[in-house]
Amino acid sequence: MLKFDLKNRFKIENKDNGSNQLKENHDKDIESEKEKEEYLKAGMVASILKGSISGEEDKTVTFADLNAVEEELDVKTEKTLERKIEETLEAKIEEKLISKLEEKLGSKVKTELIQDKMIDKQEFKKSVKSVSPESEKISKLISIIESSKEKMIVPSISMDQGTISYSILTQIGESDDNLDFLEKLASPNFDILERSVYERLVVCPDHPGSMSTSVRINCPHCSSIDISKLHLIEHKRCGYISENKNFEISEDGTITHCPSCKKQIHDANKEIARPAMWYSCNGCNEKFDDVSVKLHCRKFNHDFEISNAHSILIPGFKIKNYADTSNASISLILNQLKKLLGSFGFSAEENHTVIGKSGNHYRINIYGEDKHKRTTFIFIKNPNAESDNSELNSKIIEVLDTSPTVTILIGFPSISEKAKTITSNYNISIITEKEPDKILSSIKDILSNKVPKLED
Repeated sequence: MLKFDLKNRFKIENKDNGSNQLKENHDKDIESEKEKEEYLKAGMVASILKGSISGEEDKTVTFADLNAVEEELDVKTEKTLERKIEETLEAKIEEKLISKLEEKLGSKVKTELIQDKMIDKQEFKKSVKSVSPESEKISKLISIIESSKEKMIVPSISMDQGTISYSILTQIGESDDNLDFLEKLASPNFDILERSVYERLVVCPDHPGSMSTSVRINCPHCSSIDISKLHLIEHKRCGYISENKNFEISEDGTITHCPSCKKQIHDANKEIARPAMWYSCNGCNEKFDDVSVKLHCRKFNHDFEISNAHSILIPGFKIKNYADTSNASISLILNQLKKLLGSFGFSAEENHTVIGKSGNHYRINIYGEDKHKRTTFIFIKNPNAESDNSELNSKIIEVLDTSPTVTILIGFPSISEKAKTITSNYNISIITEKEPDKILSSIKDILSNKVPKLED
């Protein structure tokens, strides 16, 4: 839940601590002031969530707006009265926030933000969510793609059998012809893979299931396929011109001797010219310049016109926004970071996929999990993202939907102190340093501070 500074909202000018009159006056004003305060805060919470869903207008409240609100609330309150007001407002904001999350994340979401033993002034105790077998498969698939030469999922095409397979799927326990699995990962709900056109094959219009199609050249007069290509050959040295069949030709098709001057031809490219070319039909003995081109369905042994041919698309798949999800910005400390997580009892996997309570899938740059199923999420800022708060808002949504134990954001140098305060209430720690060594040191400090408290 969001927690705002109320210290300057009310001011009780009570020079005499025993003054009951002033307390009574305040009690009369509290109800109307609380309504105004609640309206302002609920609006801010809702606006942070707005714009994070694709297709919605971005009405995100900036952190500069928070400063303006705080300037408006410029008087002090007694600590006991302040705390009472604050607790009431926080309870109402939490109720509105959970309602908004259910609206944004779908009817399946069951947001369980239980405020129990608060750690470090207002941290939520996160419920543990085990990783599903499908999520493990997806994470393994991403790792295999990243380590492959092509950096994508390449299909294998069998023309004779008319099948398309993806051998990479067998490495994660899926059938190599399970195209539906890959299509699902490329769907908007998952948004993990990006579909591309790997090949487009011409197929028979009557038998599109057969991919075995070849090109045939026919005699335009009798439709025979028994035709020969003829060249008019000129020997430049002696000027002799004749058809290529009259020259002495080796087995590999190279012209070796001229039938007129009997000279050996050492370099055909320099000594021979081809001024003309045509075709001859061995069936009807006709000669012609252009052949008739048709396609042949090999499996069912019939010809069809090119204009009637159908085509099928063979898809390939690659990781969506692969350049944006790479961990190049922390590559110098990546191995050290994994060792650091290990020293605190967490595993470390790159670009791991988790499933939120809403059923949505999220890709985590660095994912850690310990033997108690407690999780650490490390997000790295997308270098191509807009320089506003939209990416930060998106991460807040992901955290609320997945409930990690510890969340760390790297690469947000422009985050204000107000933003840090707000994200800390969602158990999100932000690292603003740019130097790899300082980033590693900050992560160590965060884990040293938070992990021991998990045992309490």
